[in-house]
Amino acid sequence: MDLTFKFLPDVALADIAFEAESESVDGLFESCALAITDIMVDPKSLRGGVKREFRLESPDLDRLLYDFLTELIITKDVDSLLFKEYDIKVAPGGTSLSATASGEPIDRDRHGLRNDVKAVTMHLFGITRAGGRWKTTVVLDI
Repeated sequence: MDLTFKFLPDVALADIAFEAESESVDGLFESCALAITDIMVDPKSLRGGVKREFRLESPDLDRLLYDFLTELIITKDVDSLLFKEYDIKVAPGGTSLSATASGEPIDRDRHGLRNDVKAVTMHLFGITRAGGRWKTTVVLDI
């Protein structure tokens, strides 16, 4: 039996990564939310008629960001909503947040859809603070 295989490195790309940073934790979370939006859709094609409230608690700041980004993906998948603006408040201590997102239901005819984000991965994930700025790397499964 002659079995062979080869890897095809440029046939399928399953991840997109981004870095985000801000002077504040709130700003870092907002930058990440805007990055995910930009990966999924042309943000210029979105309107802000629908508001959605998010309230989350997690054991630490890293997990809070992970959970928040996951909520945005779940909301896209379950409710077919995409958001263009975010107002995010992370509580002192970094274990809870309240956020308001403004957007609209997905309209395949009008929105410039890009990638269907499936999940946030733990690869390279983490928040750091250096020089008065908060920074993170996020890898998304698409």
